[in-house]
Amino acid sequence: MKEKNILIIKFGGLGDVVLSLNAIYSIREKFKKSKLLLLTEKPYREFLEHSKLFDNIIVIKRSLFYLYDIFQIKKKMNFLSIDKVFDLQTSKRSSFYLKFFYKKGICTNGIGVYATIKHNNPERDMMHTLDRQAEQLSLSKVSFKKSINLDWLYPKKQNKKKIALIIPGGSKKRPYKRIPIEIFSIIIKFLITNKIKPILIGSQDDFLVCKKLFQIFPSIENLCNKTDFFKIAQLSKQATISIGNDTGPMHIISRGNNPTFIFFTKYSDYKLCGQQGRRVSMIRYDKNNLEFVNHVIKKIKRVIFT
Repeated sequence: MKEKNILIIKFGGLGDVVLSLNAIYSIREKFKKSKLLLLTEKPYREFLEHSKLFDNIIVIKRSLFYLYDIFQIKKKMNFLSIDKVFDLQTSKRSSFYLKFFYKKGICTNGIGVYATIKHNNPERDMMHTLDRQAEQLSLSKVSFKKSINLDWLYPKKQNKKKIALIIPGGSKKRPYKRIPIEIFSIIIKFLITNKIKPILIGSQDDFLVCKKLFQIFPSIENLCNKTDFFKIAQLSKQATISIGNDTGPMHIISRGNNPTFIFFTKYSDYKLCGQQGRRVSMIRYDKNNLEFVNHVIKKIKRVIFT
């Protein structure tokens, strides 16, 4: 039987959404003649609309109560005919959402009791997101696309500029993933000395750290909370180098395939969720500030002096 309507479930954060693009493209390729629908939340609707991968994007506002989320799903999707569901979020919450579709006899690919096609590999949480999703999709005979076309996100022609994107913040829910501001201060000073203009990138969560760096170096540009996903992508193609913590925007920047240095504390593991791109360096921070910053400066020199 031909599946007419395929639903993908994928919420945030931003890094998870970007990492899931390969899986989304793979599903689109498998079901070329079907309508592809997405269940997500507001911050990612506009971003994913630009991809033109989806025929319909359904948005709900996730609450503290799973049952209220189910109520929203019923209200927005009861009139839709869904033939197959792929849960790419695979969280406890999204696995509970599958109950709505399971009760209707709809084929569901995910984890938990309401998945009719279960990815029950006990090692799944120790796999990189791309490897985990590739294995999950293979259960539904979906071939995983390792290479995807992101022309809709990145401008085709961008002149290189002597700028460096600096991403010194990160989610306020995970402050332990940020390295000390003093290290960014040393890096910024080095870049300015070598005629490369730093540009601060961040969200509202990063306002204070960006403000502090801007006060120290008033000649730099502070675009904190002034860029959308597409502006970040554009700047990533123009930049000589991009440097920052393991946070959502770095997933967009790294796929621009310009030199990108990403700092990982002991609280995040690039083997599980590392950014993708041809010119990415993932650097582990071990709290030895002097040794760490010297190592980073050496790597920056190789980029800007070659």
